[in-house]
Amino acid sequence: MKVLLIGGTRFLGLAIANALHRHGHKAVVAHRGHTKAALPETAREIHVDVADQKSLENCLLAEQYDAVVDTILGAKTLEWMVTTLNGRIRQFVHCGSTGVYAPMKRIPATEEDPCEALPQYGGFGAKLEQDEVLMRAHRQTGFPATVLRPTNIYGAGDIPLDIWGARNPAFFRRLTRNQPVTLPNDGRALLQPGHVSELGEAFALALESPHSIGRIYNISSARAVELRVYLDILKGILKSSSPVDFASAELLLERYLPENKINEGGLRFVVEHMCVDISRARAELGFDPQISLEEGLAENLQWMCEKGLI
Repeated sequence: MKVLLIGGTRFLGLAIANALHRHGHKAVVAHRGHTKAALPETAREIHVDVADQKSLENCLLAEQYDAVVDTILGAKTLEWMVTTLNGRIRQFVHCGSTGVYAPMKRIPATEEDPCEALPQYGGFGAKLEQDEVLMRAHRQTGFPATVLRPTNIYGAGDIPLDIWGARNPAFFRRLTRNQPVTLPNDGRALLQPGHVSELGEAFALALESPHSIGRIYNISSARAVELRVYLDILKGILKSSSPVDFASAELLLERYLPENKINEGGLRFVVEHMCVDISRARAELGFDPQISLEEGLAENLQWMCEKGLI
């Protein structure tokens, strides 16, 4: 299958390109040309400014693609893509986010649960709007859309989530220096990170499933842990003896904001349960995550060490 991958040179996009390669597909990776990526040998690069409609149109119409995978486009561009591509491709797979469920109405959240994407939880309203554009197009015109909603992503190539809802290397340096850290509230909020390589695999699986068109899928690891357990895993890997205490989110902001630039939206998000049901993806896509959190975080923190981030 010839797949146009929009946004494929960094982290998740690169993982998707590698998964497409493993599955025998040929990826054409569209990006602005600002990033040099170690793409698989079967992938080909084209330079496109996705913010420029004419540039994007030339890319879409210059060649025939079997499918398109998108990780970066906004709702307005997606509306135009639907009109341009309807009837020309077999499938359009879009990257959403499980953040649209915040605050979750039940644990674990399913794809049928209502989505509010309230702004105080990190501004996932744009992601929800993107999903709605594609699902509405499918209902009204049969546009072959699929939406995958990953949880927070970790793995070599990016900084993992810290316990304050950001991706700040300063937090991890606190652990390596055995400095005190504070868990928000009681530390019992559930977190369910997904390893980037397995999330990339889910996109390849979606392209090969006849059931996936018109569907939304939660994509994550199989295991959710409490935030305090997540911190224990990080401390164990880094051999940290950092003292741990607890404080309300409000007090935590007062205590650490000047030094560590805590993002208030991220903190509001991480103190809510973020746990999703992936049984639909298991049953319909054959998605089967196997990487343990301990294994994946050890790899991720090793990458941070190699990059001089901690």
